[in-house]
Amino acid sequence: MNAEINLSPPTDRIFGEFLGRQYQEGMALAAESDILKLMPQNGHLSDRYIAEFICRGLVQNDAGEVAEFNRFVVGIWFPEDYLRRVDESLIVTYFGPAPRPWHPNIKAPFICTHIAPGTRLVDILYNCYELFTWRVKYTGDEGLNHAAAQWARHQDPTWFPIDRRPLRRRKLKLEVQPVAVEENK
Repeated sequence: MNAEINLSPPTDRIFGEFLGRQYQEGMALAAESDILKLMPQNGHLSDRYIAEFICRGLVQNDAGEVAEFNRFVVGIWFPEDYLRRVDESLIVTYFGPAPRPWHPNIKAPFICTHIAPGTRLVDILYNCYELFTWRVKYTGDEGLNHAAAQWARHQDPTWFPIDRRPLRRRKLKLEVQPVAVEENK
């Protein structure tokens, strides 16, 4: 597969419409989130995004210990044939800033989120968030990071997820009623 950067608009009308929907849905999610910052790299028909998650997750520090960390950045790319086939190793890339994020499905720069052709951007964003915060920890096998998979099996399950906040802010319907106040005479 040719991974060459192409900043011109897509020539496939259906793919262009897909990219437009991804932009709208992704930016709407980011606007309703205190956790996600989404940066399209080439306009409203962007095929590339940088997503920054400000959330609690785990990393392996320089001493080899598992420690909490609060920032994770990924790159997301939709190649022109994304609606027909997927090479998952090219779609989502871990950028940092911690060099060793700690999860069975992540071995930087690779992230395994089981992406099918045409998977929506918001679904990819939710999948990444669920991995970083350990909402999803079972891999069914050893995943990409065998040490993290073995480590996870020996942890108290009540510890997970590490960050319990929802990616999208919850909407509350609050009714405010004025209260009559008597004046002291």
